[in-house]
Amino acid sequence: MLRKALAFLAVAAVSALLLTPICGILHRCGCRAPWAGGETYCNAQAAVGPHCPWCEHLVLGGLATTAILGGQLLVFGLVVRRTGIPGAAAAALGALPFLSLAAGALAWLPTDYPHFLVHDARDRLGLPAGPLHCYGGPPHAH
Repeated sequence: MLRKALAFLAVAAVSALLLTPICGILHRCGCRAPWAGGETYCNAQAAVGPHCPWCEHLVLGGLATTAILGGQLLVFGLVVRRTGIPGAAAAALGALPFLSLAAGALAWLPTDYPHFLVHDARDRLGLPAGPLHCYGGPPHAH
């Protein structure tokens, strides 16, 4: 049991390190890891313009993180009986992109943030702005 817990803890640690650059990919917000070019930057630090939904609404970022890690724990638990601990850890890490995409989309939809994977995704998809504002001020009119 301890070996399984430690293995999943390692999966969670690697995933946590990757969540900032994953946020940058999903939301095109500039989030990047400190090892990828200096200081971590996010458009949530900018005075104007849209702000990353995960950084502007920490609850959304926390829910997305919880969903991702919870999904990985589920994958780990389902796979460990068939493949052992190394296979379960690999499967849980392999699930990270898919879980991130799903959790990122679900956290993005209730906001008015325009970008998801591509610039102006909300307009390209014809999706209305959600009730959670990501402009740090009064609601932004699209």
